Amino acid sequence: MQIIEEVVDVVGMSNLFFEAAETELRLPAVRRQSVKSCWPDYAPDVDLAFGYNKTVTRLAKASPNQITRYDLALQCVVLLEVEDRKLLWAVAHSAARRQRGARWRVLGKMMDMHHATVKRRFERVILELWYKTLTLTNVTK
Repeated sequence: MQIIEEVVDVVGMSNLFFEAAETELRLPAVRRQSVKSCWPDYAPDVDLAFGYNKTVTRLAKASPNQITRYDLALQCVVLLEVEDRKLLWAVAHSAARRQRGARWRVLGKMMDMHHATVKRRFERVILELWYKTLTLTNVTK
């Protein structure tokens, strides 16, 4: 596996999933392939030309390196049980685009657990995944 070249330690493993959650937000939305309507051309509104309206800023597109690491995270998560996968992605998505990290209390309420238990289980899952990837890379060498 390519995981050892990308991730150096256990903290890097959790950062890989935090980055994967942010990359998932940057991927294009799924669109339905239906018949598109055609509207006639219209003159631009002068009132909207000077920034008086609310503009919507969007995230930049994901880079090829981010998509490669996202794919790597998807390959790694297959090694875990279903409940551990759900916990891992829930924590990663709650920490996406946040400076302070995951929202442990919100996750605890979502999973009907104490927030310290959620954090402890997340740390256990990351450590378990790290050791599983290490054993897989040592077996393949």
